[in-house]
Amino acid sequence: MPIFSLFFFLLLLFVCLFVRIAKQIDAVLISHSDLPHLGAYPYARSYLGMTCPVYSTVPVVNMGKMCLYDMYQSKTNEMNFDTFTLEDVDNAFDKITSLRYSQPFALPGKCRGITITAYAAAHTIGGTIWKIKQDTDEIVYAVDFNHRKERHLDGTVLHSGGVVLDSLTRPSLLITDALNAAVIHPARKDRYAAMFDTMISTLRNNGSVLLPTDSSARVLELSYLLDQHWTTNQLQFPLIMLTNTSYHTAHFAKIMLEWMGDDLTKHFSQTRENPFEFKYLRLCHKLEDLDQYPGPKVVIASNDSLETGFARDLFLRWMENTPGQATNTLILTDRSAPGSLARKLYDDWDKTTDEMTSTTNESVPLNGRTKTPVKPAIDYDTKHHLTVFRRVPLEGVELQEHEAIQRAQAERDAAQAAMIARSKTIMEEDESDVSDIDEADDTMEDLMTTQYDLYVRDAGRSGGFFKQAQSYRMFPYLEKRKKIDDYGEAIQIEHYMKDSDLDRIQAERNTVGEGANFGKEEEMQIDIQEPLLPGRDQTPTKYIKNEQDIQVHCLLRYVDLEGLSDGRSMKTILPQIAPRKLIIVHGGKESTDDLAQACQSMDHFTKEIFTPSVGEVLNVSAATNIYRVKLTDALVSSLQFSKLDDYELARVSGRIHFPEDSTTPSLDVAISGEPSKWEPSVFVGDVRLTEFKRILQAEGISAEFKGEGMLVCNDQVAVRKTGAGQLLVEGVLSVDYYKIRSLLYSQHAIL
Repeated sequence: MPIFSLFFFLLLLFVCLFVRIAKQIDAVLISHSDLPHLGAYPYARSYLGMTCPVYSTVPVVNMGKMCLYDMYQSKTNEMNFDTFTLEDVDNAFDKITSLRYSQPFALPGKCRGITITAYAAAHTIGGTIWKIKQDTDEIVYAVDFNHRKERHLDGTVLHSGGVVLDSLTRPSLLITDALNAAVIHPARKDRYAAMFDTMISTLRNNGSVLLPTDSSARVLELSYLLDQHWTTNQLQFPLIMLTNTSYHTAHFAKIMLEWMGDDLTKHFSQTRENPFEFKYLRLCHKLEDLDQYPGPKVVIASNDSLETGFARDLFLRWMENTPGQATNTLILTDRSAPGSLARKLYDDWDKTTDEMTSTTNESVPLNGRTKTPVKPAIDYDTKHHLTVFRRVPLEGVELQEHEAIQRAQAERDAAQAAMIARSKTIMEEDESDVSDIDEADDTMEDLMTTQYDLYVRDAGRSGGFFKQAQSYRMFPYLEKRKKIDDYGEAIQIEHYMKDSDLDRIQAERNTVGEGANFGKEEEMQIDIQEPLLPGRDQTPTKYIKNEQDIQVHCLLRYVDLEGLSDGRSMKTILPQIAPRKLIIVHGGKESTDDLAQACQSMDHFTKEIFTPSVGEVLNVSAATNIYRVKLTDALVSSLQFSKLDDYELARVSGRIHFPEDSTTPSLDVAISGEPSKWEPSVFVGDVRLTEFKRILQAEGISAEFKGEGMLVCNDQVAVRKTGAGQLLVEGVLSVDYYKIRSLLYSQHAIL
């Protein structure tokens, strides 16, 4: 069975799941700008009847459009691609509402009462963790996040500085993924060193290096990382980014520094050097551009699945076993989706390296912690059965038939243009005395292409006294009307402008007409001279498809640059979020079960953990009753407030009654003489043990974490937080015990 392309796999999956419910969707939140997160969005918008509002951050709009433009061009270069058009992409992205981080947004329409807020997820520029809130329910959707700082992005706010953001803790429901649950990353510096060593070794042996990647998201980290390495070491080998939208991807990266890491923005503020004004990296958007860089080279090419795009073209050209050719290197930076060529190569590499290291120690202790080694490169020599798509020039009879069709069409177009020109000339001569400022209701071309019936009036017939004479249609006549406003005849500004201004406006309109409409925000505008997509070759061509057995011979290596948190980190972060319910998605059965079992075994962690299959519907809603009451003046005056940070809190105890003149119930003070029930005090406030540790140390009390969620003070008193969020103070009754308890009480409002 042939391997389906990643794009069609995602599109088929999307259609199967949403073709029946697309019209019923109330809102769509887009998290990242790569193909797995928005690849089928234009199709759903244009052909599945999805009309609901869509929300994302500004970089997701910009880079997402570049991603789909690149995919469209890649597919068009190899087949008659009609799944969607560039107009579908433009229309779909024009309907996205752009949000900024930490900006609460109240949804309109059917979703009234729901507030969404975007938070930085890292992984990709503009990548988003979504918080969805309605009344007392909070849902946190955190898929594909990265807590580690990278070259161009800071880590996610979900776990910044080792602490979970307050607004994201204790949600009613957390939705996260298990993609990396069973993965443990080697140290980043070791991964970088391994990649650079493999590159330099290949280049010095007269070979070239191919790095498949996406066209809009992770390509920024990879390109910036390699350009910095080339700059530091003054390497002279060509370094090239080859995508259909490379110029505009780099352009958007330059104008969106505010969405990147603090180090980049500080460096730009101090030196005014834009980090994406590459010094060594060269931008190309055609395969023929590589001819300008002969010899060994490093090429970052799209698409990372190796199913389409320039990466597949170079894979077939460089990695096929050719006698006398230097061995080239393929470095995978992404595992890609199951079923793709890149995933098959990764599986082969992973299996081979596991066999190579099975007789050695797989991990090395480092400072009491296990260090994961970087797996080596392998000499890969395997035969693959591939489907090869190509666009080839027409020849012979096919070319002659194509040219005959084109000539016939050109003659028809010329005859039609000549007829319109003659008619236009006649009308302009008849109306030469009309003012230049008059405006037509319709264009001349539209009128000339409209069918009209011509009548000849019978002069011998009379309509009679009560009968109207028949009204006959005339030959197309252009009746111009003057434009009038409240102050009289309107002024045509174009008549008073300079020729240079008119030329500039016309040039801007032509640029927009080429498909460069990116929204209303200033940072979504394209102002560079390069075309959005490379011009199509006008040579007559056709598409062919061949099934081939290709002997692949190359040096193969995988270096993890996916920018995702690994399993060890996720199992540390999730207990700190402490959700009331957890849904695990987007992972294989093995990794999903691994994360679910790890969470089940955690003390004080929710036991409501769901692992739904594709297409399964879950009902995780909780019944919440909210009532509106009015406090009487007597009750308000009797309240005793306690201060907590910037708030004043009070405990209310009263009696509800329903006034005759109002539909809102009132809460009044209890009637004297009613039996009262003693109620214990309530502690209000959320104290983090990390912050409480600093408070204790400031008071001269030593405090250290021992075990999970336990703070030991002066080796005598332990402060522990339960899974329900309660704080327990345990230890020997002593001066330290009462002092620590007093400090803990002072962090709360006691009601």
